[in-house]
Amino acid sequence: MKTLFKLVAPAIVLLSCQQTVPPEKERPVQIDTMQLIAPPAQSAVKVASNEVSVVSRDSTTYVRFGDCYFSLDWITPNTQRNDFELHPDTIFFTLAPKRTIEGQMIAITTGESEKIKVAQSYETSMVAGHQLLRKWKHHRGAWEHLTAEANNFYICRKYSASERSRFPETTLADLQLHANKTGNKELVRAVSLLDTLPKAAISSYFLRVNGTIRNSPLRINKVLIIDVTL
Repeated sequence: MKTLFKLVAPAIVLLSCQQTVPPEKERPVQIDTMQLIAPPAQSAVKVASNEVSVVSRDSTTYVRFGDCYFSLDWITPNTQRNDFELHPDTIFFTLAPKRTIEGQMIAITTGESEKIKVAQSYETSMVAGHQLLRKWKHHRGAWEHLTAEANNFYICRKYSASERSRFPETTLADLQLHANKTGNKELVRAVSLLDTLPKAAISSYFLRVNGTIRNSPLRINKVLIIDVTL
């Protein structure tokens, strides 16, 4: 179901169906993939003393650092990899199976934060035995800045079939050697049945959020790593 939202600085407010048509500059943005209402303050769970917190509502996850909210659909925090005390600038997530961030609208609401910039990258891994080989070779795409559709609204970049299949030059013998080293019997068997190298696929997305804080020397520098689930 499609829902219309309108960005009213500094908060994101739900449009009324009876509201008059706004000027061209403030035209409502149509969003299919995510809900852009920040959760009430009392529902946010503080996870560390460094002002990083993560809370989910329905299909949407909200990440808060300082007075800056970042929201995206179908991701859940990876509790095994996250350490908000020691590494507050890198946040790990897992994408729901059969979902993608590509084409999703990102909303970033800010208070004292300003000059927000968002960049996106991706990584491919080889797929064998219905597994993404995360601990082997990878292709890493370059960082690409996302253009704001409106104030602090961004659409995640979509990748072509060619970009998805990019992978470092390798051989089937290299893959077999790697599989044997893992000791994973299912993987060893799957690779032993191959006549040619399997295809690569996107295994992780990367989103980088940078910005400044008004009247402060402090800066926002966050990297969100989103692992794909087959």
